[in-house]
Amino acid sequence: MSPVREHYNPVITKLLREHDQLPIERVVERKSFQRQILFLMNAIKLEEFEQSFA
Repeated sequence: MSPVREHYNPVITKLLREHDQLPIERVVERKSFQRQILFLMNAIKLEEFEQSFA
């Protein structure tokens, strides 16, 4: 696992747990968690892509 994944995985896991604990009716809050998770996943991919050219 890349260092950037090791750094962000605990954060993503925490966000996923919080997302899963919210009731389905709280759509706005759930979407907020989803956006944060996607942002972090994109950050990981970008960092790994940049490192592949270093």
